[in-house]
Amino acid sequence: MTSLFSSLSSVKKYKIEHSLVPLVVSSESFIIIYEEHPRPLIRLFNSNCYQVMCLYVPSFLVDICYSYDLDSFIFLTTNSLYKLNPSIGKIEFINDYKLLKENRSMSSICSTNDQRLFILYRFGEYLDQYPKGKRIWKRRHLCDSISEDIYLIRSSKDDLFVLGLLIVEWNGIWRVDIFSSSLHKLHTGFRFNGWTRDTWLSEWSPHKCWFVGSIHHIMINSKGQPINIEKNQSDFDINNITWMINRNNDQIKMIVTRGEKVLTFFK
Repeated sequence: MTSLFSSLSSVKKYKIEHSLVPLVVSSESFIIIYEEHPRPLIRLFNSNCYQVMCLYVPSFLVDICYSYDLDSFIFLTTNSLYKLNPSIGKIEFINDYKLLKENRSMSSICSTNDQRLFILYRFGEYLDQYPKGKRIWKRRHLCDSISEDIYLIRSSKDDLFVLGLLIVEWNGIWRVDIFSSSLHKLHTGFRFNGWTRDTWLSEWSPHKCWFVGSIHHIMINSKGQPINIEKNQSDFDINNITWMINRNNDQIKMIVTRGEKVLTFFK
């Protein structure tokens, strides 16, 4: 991490209000953030660090992802799905997805490279997919015991993608369990504490992931185990990080770090 920043320089800073949803990258190298107060607000930036769009979300936003198959950002509210294609610039309601049951709320979403969205219901009660599949997973299929809850789901973007589920045990200990695309558990993650619902998993890669929280941030590998890295004091000011990839030569094009009140753009 330190060596990566040493080769880049800060080109711009952008002040933000308190935001809860991670930065997300689209195929057109847009960045999107969500500001909770006073209304749900989406801001999009291009690769030149300029804001190009600012839209209000129809209702409270709980998670977000980008789907290359739909060529859209997907917004998850507690009971609805919305999409935003940056080239259209309009937030649209996805009307062909219905809640599994009445009085159930959704809490997390991720996209995969086989044209699916995985949708997690509150505390891992159910895990569904869009478009609708033949199976709906229940908590007992995914957790080691009934005393565990699932808070987030994230996916890798490689050809043989894996899923990471953030699980909290009855004693408040957290872990990230790793699953195959068919929801077969591959690895049980290492256990740690000191995390909250404001914790987010960033975009996965085949080998590593930034796991970000209000107190610590830990890098873990595709087996759910920690990777030891060198940290410096500035690292603790970062609560999310996204890097844009130049798809022509597979080189890092830009990095954006998000502090509590500021985005910093690096090139």
